Parts: sequence; C-alpha cells; structure tokens
Amino acid sequence: MHDSLSAEAFAHVVNQEGGASHNIKTAKPAEGPGVMVSVPGAEKVTNAPITSGQVKDFRKKHANAASNDEYHGAWKSGEKIFQDISRKETTLDAARKAGSAGKQIAGYDLGKTDERRPEGGEIFFDRSVPGRETNPEWKSTSKATSTQERMQPKPKAQEFAEQAHVSRGATNKGKKISVNEVYATIAKNRRNRGV
Repeated sequence: MHDSLSAEAFAHVVNQEGGASHNIKTAKPAEGPGVMVSVPGAEKVTNAPITSGQVKDFRKKHANAASNDEYHGAWKSGEKIFQDISRKETTLDAARKAGSAGKQIAGYDLGKTDERRPEGGEIFFDRSVPGRETNPEWKSTSKATSTQERMQPKPKAQEFAEQAHVSRGATNKGKKISVNEVYATIAKNRRNRGV
C-alpha cells in the first residue's frame, strides 16, 4: 500500500490529475479493486484550485465522525472542486445499491473491479433502460458495467458521431442531444421520484 498523502500532496494530485481519495483517518490513498460511493451530507464545493488549507479544514471537520472505512475524496470538474466523504464498495452490485440508495449520480471505480474496464473510471448509477439489455454490451452484470453506466453525461464533440446510430439525430429545441444526456435525465428523474 502507498504511503499516506499529506494535505499538500493531496491538493497537488487533485489539481494536477483531476481527483484523489484517501482514508480520512490514515490519509492512505484508496486503491482498487472497489468503487468509491459518496456518503450524502458532507459534500462541499469550492472554486479551483484546491489548497492544502481547504484539505486540512475538510479533514479536520469530518475525521472524528468518520468511520475507519471512510475516505476523503476530491475531484475537479470545470473550475470547481468537489469534496466528499465516501466509502469503498468492493463489488459493482454493492456500489450500485449504495449509489441508488444515496441518490448519487455516479461513483468512481478505482480499477480492477469491472471486467469490461479494468483501468477503472466513473460509473453512473440508475441508467438501465428496458429493451437495451438484449445486447450483451448494454447489460450490467455483477462483474461488469453496462455501456450506459460508463457514458459521460456531457459528451465531447467527437462522441456525438460515435453515438449517432443510437440517438438517431435526436434534438431538443433544435440542439442535438446524445443518448448519454438522455440517460442522465432518466437517472435524475428516477432519483427525484425516489424510484
């Protein structure tokens, strides 16, 4: 296992690599296999970049109440930094269940958890749509994510061409929309309804 991350090192990793997660008690980095799923209630959003002082403050505020298996996570999205407390779920099924129960949009696979994507990455919850599961790539299993669980809600321009066969040129008020934006809306609506 890697050495613990100081507040300075943690901030550096988040700012330079886009995200990090370390055990809130020991400061040891989270390692795969496993999926990090946020525990609702401790989220904090600030402007980028994150400072070591912000890391120390967040950790100090939450360390006493956190359990030994909880982690301080932070990631950069645009010009914002998101911090949370998360737990490492050891299986995809456990992560899906925890993510749905906590009304979370996504979790982060640390790697070695998903047979279809061993390097890890984001997993988006509550995106199954009846009918698509007839294709094995669109079916989630206890050891593998489905295509829709891996798609980004806001795709890059080049992804529109790759998804044209699925979205069939769908538009909303004249603006092209992608199938992953449709899945994101479905998941959001399910969370809002408590499904």
